[in-house]
Amino acid sequence: MDNKNEEIEIDLKELFFVLRGKIVIIILTMLVFGVGGGLASHYLVTPMYSSTSGVYVLTNETVLSYADLQIGNSITNDYIQMIQSRTVLETVIKNLHMEDQLDYKQFRSCISVSNPTDTRILNITVTYEDPRIAKTLVDELTNVAIDRISLIMDTKEPNIFETGSINNIPVGRSAKKTAVIAAFIGAVLSCGLFIILYLMDDTIHTPEDIEKYLGLNTLASIPVDEEERNKKQKRYGLFSKKNKKKSSNK
Repeated sequence: MDNKNEEIEIDLKELFFVLRGKIVIIILTMLVFGVGGGLASHYLVTPMYSSTSGVYVLTNETVLSYADLQIGNSITNDYIQMIQSRTVLETVIKNLHMEDQLDYKQFRSCISVSNPTDTRILNITVTYEDPRIAKTLVDELTNVAIDRISLIMDTKEPNIFETGSINNIPVGRSAKKTAVIAAFIGAVLSCGLFIILYLMDDTIHTPEDIEKYLGLNTLASIPVDEEERNKKQKRYGLFSKKNKKKSSNK
């Protein structure tokens, strides 16, 4: 068990030194991914804006008991389904003369309806690429929805306690956050590539590798004069080039 733990520790150390030797490439990859992600988020992704209205759900004209309060909480899910129904959404599109810009499915993907815990409040949010149109859509959606709810459920119309507002701040992920995430992805990919290359490399580099991969003990090693070897390589290289030139002249 001790030998196995020792081998794992040595491998991790070697892996650490491999990554440390490639730190410049890893940093450059992070910069490229980060800058690319930030620029793509800023110039290629259309900014979206949201506007929210609030509706207060009532079960009767007056709340008489605790049981009535419980009923009010339970029917909010019914209200949510009606608000996002095809009839309501198509009516909104028709009333605003936006048939050429939106269809039912597109409009449905722009809407979210939430019910805060332990409340009878519905928050209706519309997200669109124009903040003014987002406000117009959410206000019209709210008005059409409460009329439809009143008609279908034969109850008093829910009260609108908050209309939509123009929000000029884009929602969703900002360019800075996208750049940071892209840089992190670049670092993970580059490190992963170097780790894979390290694990696939089964060549012998050191005497320790002979013992590790072949199970043989090295009795001696012959030192190599790197400078002399480089000189020979250059000499042979020049010689081969000269021969090529001579053969081409002939």
